[in-house]
Amino acid sequence: MKQLTTACPHDCFDQCSLLVTVDQGKVLSIKPNSRQPVTGSTICSKGKKHLERIYHPDRLCHPLLKRSGSFTRVDWQEALEIMGGWIEYTLQKYGPHALLHFFDGGYSGLKKNVESRFFSALGGSTAHYGSLCWGAGLAAQKYDFGAVKAHPYHDLLNSRLVIIWGKNPADTAIHHQSYLKKARENGARVILIDPIKTATAASADQYVRIKPGTDGALALAMANVMVNKGLVDHEFLTGHTRGYGEFKELLKEYTPQATSELVGIAPGVIEQLAVDYASNSPAAILIGIGLQRHSNGGNTVRAIDALAALSGNIGIPGGGASYVNFRITRYLDHDYISGADLNPRNRYYPKGQLAGVLKDFQDPPVAFVYNSRANPLVQVPGGSDLIRAYERVPFKVTAEFFMTDTAAASDLVLPATYFLEEEDLYFNSMGHQYLTYGPKVVEPAGECRSEYEIFKELACRLGIENFTATGESADDLLAGGMKPLTYATGIDLESLKETGPLLFPGGDDIPWADRKFETGDGQYHFYSEAAEDESGDALPRYREPVELSDRSLYEEGYHYWFVTPHPRDSIHSIHRLPDRQKTPEAYIHPQTAAENKIKNGDFVRVSSKRGSIETNCIISERVPPGAVMVYEGWWLNSGAAVNNLTADRLTDMGAQAAYYDCLCRIDKKEA
Repeated sequence: MKQLTTACPHDCFDQCSLLVTVDQGKVLSIKPNSRQPVTGSTICSKGKKHLERIYHPDRLCHPLLKRSGSFTRVDWQEALEIMGGWIEYTLQKYGPHALLHFFDGGYSGLKKNVESRFFSALGGSTAHYGSLCWGAGLAAQKYDFGAVKAHPYHDLLNSRLVIIWGKNPADTAIHHQSYLKKARENGARVILIDPIKTATAASADQYVRIKPGTDGALALAMANVMVNKGLVDHEFLTGHTRGYGEFKELLKEYTPQATSELVGIAPGVIEQLAVDYASNSPAAILIGIGLQRHSNGGNTVRAIDALAALSGNIGIPGGGASYVNFRITRYLDHDYISGADLNPRNRYYPKGQLAGVLKDFQDPPVAFVYNSRANPLVQVPGGSDLIRAYERVPFKVTAEFFMTDTAAASDLVLPATYFLEEEDLYFNSMGHQYLTYGPKVVEPAGECRSEYEIFKELACRLGIENFTATGESADDLLAGGMKPLTYATGIDLESLKETGPLLFPGGDDIPWADRKFETGDGQYHFYSEAAEDESGDALPRYREPVELSDRSLYEEGYHYWFVTPHPRDSIHSIHRLPDRQKTPEAYIHPQTAAENKIKNGDFVRVSSKRGSIETNCIISERVPPGAVMVYEGWWLNSGAAVNNLTADRLTDMGAQAAYYDCLCRIDKKEA
């Protein structure tokens, strides 16, 4: 019996460090590794499911080829011959742009990014830019600060006041939540601002319900109060910012009285929020991902950032406008892994608009799709349009652990190794700054292969020489990816294997402590020409979400905001296993129920202009009037795949899917 250290590969804020106990080639248990201080003594329910997933009876263990509409087991030689043949045929007929590689955050290890190197070695492909999840906020903070850096979790213990804005750590970042509880015990006051009364509200001193999509307007109204009452840090504003004068002029439009009805909060409450925040330094703002999933999402984050700049809560312990941590990438050579050094000539499209690409791109059309670490037929906006467009692609390949909706719609399905069945480096936490080496813990199930093995063999079959420039072994690949860290610290792959989880240099530092920003002039930017070039606004002006302000939709009966937050028990669609499909539910406020003559437990149809879902209904005051909430991640056979309703609209910056710009109606479905 032995115990090995690794890390959870999920797309998550906390990315837990794990201790895996193995005996006679079988995993016996998965527990938290307390040597990594963020993980401590707890892992979430999703992390505990790894043991179930690796040995699940429905796990894909052999290559499968679709013949006459049904899958047939084939061996790896035939699978790779067919896949290689389609790639070669597509290249000869159309060129590399007819190949599309789609991937996302279903697995955050470094090594799997080598798939991108393969397509780079082919000369390029049709590749995405932007984001499904967090791109608007990333772009916003880059315009404001020059880079995206969050305070370490433990720094909350230095805060006198914490505003949790559109974030639900009680369900989605339990280790962050534990520090919030400690901060409150330490005397900090905690305020939650959110349209949904989430589980986090139970550990807040004040809950403020805001109308959906109006967070930017509230931030600007609070800024108006701070300026008019003189609750600003003049030293910071004069010495470290650009565009304050223009921003101050903009704020005249956003008095609490003028903004109150828009945001759904009384003027006195707005004023008190501003005074409380500005008068209790150091004060931290924790910015959630959900609030920037509207078409105005980037400017919403910029408006919230501006509160921290006005009050001087930047560069000090206990302060900050923390969105996500994005500062470790400088220590990893992503160009080396992804093949950017091969100078591929890619054709790009916004990630959230996959349906249109598959349907409309010509000269050349998309003729081959390789999909991994993602389930786009469920998770990407477009619904039935995307499904139909995907079906029309001549050949689709998916690498997966289970027969997801996207895998089932593909022509060839390749069984991928689970994270415990191959070695990798894990670094992609959105909350902390630890790097973890994960060894190969057990042998792969059945005939599962890692993507590195798959593409290395394909490269040999196709005669692609520069793909293997990354090295002949997985260790060579990982060591190459670590080179910037090795140059900076002397820590190489072998020493990382010995030391366990490594805090990246500066990983616990307070962002911007020297108040020198990574913008071109070293200043914080209230006014940004770069933001104006992308969004049309140099200042963080509030603009109504496109669909939520479309009066014609209201006239057609689409009255309700359709919101699809993250569930506590799953990362997107990852844990919706075929034998564990619970009954999905739509949550509505009692007022909404009365308006539509719906009773608790009724079966309902929720519809938008684009499609519909059917589900049971739960009446709850956690949801505001005028909203329908369904947790995201449901597979198609549940009847509640939420992206049947969403549009492929993009945010104002960051080329991100504006999932929350969606109006719906809800109707009782008669038996």
